[in-house]
Amino acid sequence: MSTTPQTTPALTESDHKHKQLQCPRLPSPSENKKGSAKIPMPAEEVRQNKPAESVPTITDALCGNVPKKSLRPEVLTSNVREVLKYVVELTPDKSHRVFHGVRPEEFKSIQHAVGEAGQISTKPRLAYDYDKHLLVVDMPSILHEASFDYIKDCLTLAIACLPYDRELVHPTICMNYPLKIRGGVVHPDMTITITALEDTTSVVVIPGVGECALSQNRAHVFDKVESEIEAHPEAVLAIIVLIREGISFTSPQIDSIASKELRNGDDDPQPLSLDHFIHKRSAPRSFNTPIRIAEHDWCHVQSVEYFVWVKGDNQDRIDVRDTNPLFMAHGTLGPTLDMDAVTVMLERGVRKIRDSLVSFSRRLDSEADCSDLEVAPVTFPVVWRVGAKILMTAADLTAHQRYDLWHEECIRGVKRSHDDESYACTESEHSSSDLQASATISSQDSLADNGASSREGNSRNKRVKGG
Repeated sequence: MSTTPQTTPALTESDHKHKQLQCPRLPSPSENKKGSAKIPMPAEEVRQNKPAESVPTITDALCGNVPKKSLRPEVLTSNVREVLKYVVELTPDKSHRVFHGVRPEEFKSIQHAVGEAGQISTKPRLAYDYDKHLLVVDMPSILHEASFDYIKDCLTLAIACLPYDRELVHPTICMNYPLKIRGGVVHPDMTITITALEDTTSVVVIPGVGECALSQNRAHVFDKVESEIEAHPEAVLAIIVLIREGISFTSPQIDSIASKELRNGDDDPQPLSLDHFIHKRSAPRSFNTPIRIAEHDWCHVQSVEYFVWVKGDNQDRIDVRDTNPLFMAHGTLGPTLDMDAVTVMLERGVRKIRDSLVSFSRRLDSEADCSDLEVAPVTFPVVWRVGAKILMTAADLTAHQRYDLWHEECIRGVKRSHDDESYACTESEHSSSDLQASATISSQDSLADNGASSREGNSRNKRVKGG
């Protein structure tokens, strides 16, 4: 089956020739979700909010260049200190935690400290419920980020080629954007924004959102995207990526073969480099094959699925429970590469984003000339084999980072922290995370460069077609 990009006629809602989409049954809204746009949160022991007696050292280490006036002792409550300590310190099995009883002013202090900290190379993702006073902190994961890396690049090129007014509107693809929903704030894995550049810079529309779930509950990520769309019905594109690991990772036992073979020294054991570690794998790299080294499974990406929805012309908003092939496409990046339907739907999504640029430009300037933009052709320069290789590489890196962390703490007895630039935390049952990144479509010069890259990408696609 061909998965290389090619010119594909746009789907229309009047086209009745499509067969019923064959894809896994989508989860029904959870009981917590019915009648509410709030994200269901796991329960945890309620903690008291007590003012800190003094500014703790851990906070000083985190906050770096944060203005001191925003870190007065009275705002450094026990909740704030505990969250900041969690962000900085590291244990082998943590990547997700829920904090109860966090007041709005405390959340603002935490959000500011984490956002301004110069020593944090990988930012945590925060989700806050103003009504329940719940704060969810997800720590970074390279597998999680990799799920949207390639799509972000392709969408950036596709949007950059559109002839919109660069001095009027500014489309951006963000990977850690604070998105308001009813009663809270979340940070989607991917958010597409269009911002006004004139006097109304506070005006922003959200034409697209994307979320990834690794070992999370499948229903949770659908509920989360549904909440985001409910708060931003102007969204015309929604993407969900499900990455399933075949194992729930656990560190090797101290008397295991892995502990003996991967110790790498007696007096001063040093962790193996990525190259030496990966070359010890027992089987060639592929989906649904564990990365087994020294008889221990360090990572096992079993499958990668993509779900893509595009808002219909007559729809009030996207329905992520809808499997109608006019509005939704499902594909697999691995173990079987089957992404043709997803490519078609993503191209249609870019057309809808183009239309959003037209309507938003005219909303800002009734005399704006959007005639060229309205009829501009859309291409989505994608080679899904590249996306598959990116995910498999991310699995290799995840395996090595899990080994590296285990070696440091269990073999050498060294405790590491999140401000170590080489660290990406291990996955747990509730892992959900994101590295701070964004792909910004900005100046005329960068757009010209992107356009050239897009043409080169199209040329490469033609060369590899059918390969």
